[in-house]
Amino acid sequence: MSSTILDQTDYQTNFKLWENLDLSIEVHETYKGLSPESLFTMALRVNKKRQFLFVSPLIAKHLAVRPQIALGTGTLLAYLLMEDAGLAYPSHAEALVELIKTGESDRKTIDKALAYKTKLPGETIFIGMAETATGLGHAVFHHFKGAAYIHTTREHIEGLTPSFVFEEEHSHATSHIVYAPRGMLEEAETIVLVDDEISTGNTLVNLIQALDDQFPGKKYKALAILDWRSKAQREKIAELAASRNIQVDVLPLMKGQFELHHSESPEEAPIDYLTGDGAIPLKEMAEVDQLPLNSTTGQRYMALTGRFSLTSSKHEEIDQWAEQIASSVAAESGDKPLVIGIGENMYLPLRFAYALGANALVQTATRSPIFASDTEAYPIKEKVKFRLPDAEGVDQFLYNLNKLDINKIYLIAESVVDEAAWRPLISYLEEKAPVEWISLTAAKKGESV
Repeated sequence: MSSTILDQTDYQTNFKLWENLDLSIEVHETYKGLSPESLFTMALRVNKKRQFLFVSPLIAKHLAVRPQIALGTGTLLAYLLMEDAGLAYPSHAEALVELIKTGESDRKTIDKALAYKTKLPGETIFIGMAETATGLGHAVFHHFKGAAYIHTTREHIEGLTPSFVFEEEHSHATSHIVYAPRGMLEEAETIVLVDDEISTGNTLVNLIQALDDQFPGKKYKALAILDWRSKAQREKIAELAASRNIQVDVLPLMKGQFELHHSESPEEAPIDYLTGDGAIPLKEMAEVDQLPLNSTTGQRYMALTGRFSLTSSKHEEIDQWAEQIASSVAAESGDKPLVIGIGENMYLPLRFAYALGANALVQTATRSPIFASDTEAYPIKEKVKFRLPDAEGVDQFLYNLNKLDINKIYLIAESVVDEAAWRPLISYLEEKAPVEWISLTAAKKGESV
């Protein structure tokens, strides 16, 4: 259905990044009041499959943001879904748009916006896309009762057979795995797919095909901040829906398309891995239930991340969890804290940062290798590279920490099995501010935390 909360626009611009990128952009629609500049900027990826990246200033992945911005972005997407379903929703959109555009907000209004919940008709499952949209998927799902959430993962879990696997060909890590409990996807009437960006639509096609092959006949709603599909790519989705006799609707905050004139992966000077032996102790938090599962690399898991599904009622436990952890560190949090999550574990750091207060920032380490240059208007100024045992040998990156005005860092790990492997990252972070290092699980399988 056509949205009444999207504005038409004729925004056009061109991005030229040195000799590596020449890309033209047209934007046709945006959520009322939002400017394209508030939704994305451009960077170069060190990746031969796709050499450019739309960098989001909203989701707390590559750039540190205020947690209310990331959470409020999920709320706006939830409003699109509510409108599509014919549901009433509160009039907090203007405050959320102003928050995204300026970073300023009335905390009470944002609290009210984030607290609103409703129920969709029929059995509904939400799926967030790893790694960048796991937190965004949570932030949308937060607003719906009587539903369930799960996110895709790159992790390989011992003793579990995936519900399904699909490919994201252009990514630095192509396979998405889903470990849904039996009956969850079979019983769903509507599946809501949440991603930060739809570029060509190929990943969306692959996902829907994989789902429909095993769980046929569902309705699909795809939510995204950015939708860049061309007319031909939109028609491909329509043809897929028609050929399989299913319904597929795409609901973005912004619709546009781009034309790539030239792109090549930049040459980058070698970057050394972080070194050092940060000495701060690891703190294992006692508020979270640990699952009797481990990855092929020995990592542990807790329920609230959503990797193995969450019901709406279980999801509400995150509210109490975030407040408890924030209260436990209140005396030492500093007035300008930064919360750092790792990889797919985005939402819990977001909620912890939100509970810390208005001045908190949050960011998540990523597998995505982005070219860095301390050049005016270019978003990725500097980076560091490190490895952690849960990433199966894949490099991890953090960006732009040197530019942040912070006086405390909370490093939130879902699992720490080999403490020594984390010490170089700890050592680097200690140069920025005092560090509190928190694991959400105990080191040994089945151990109570």
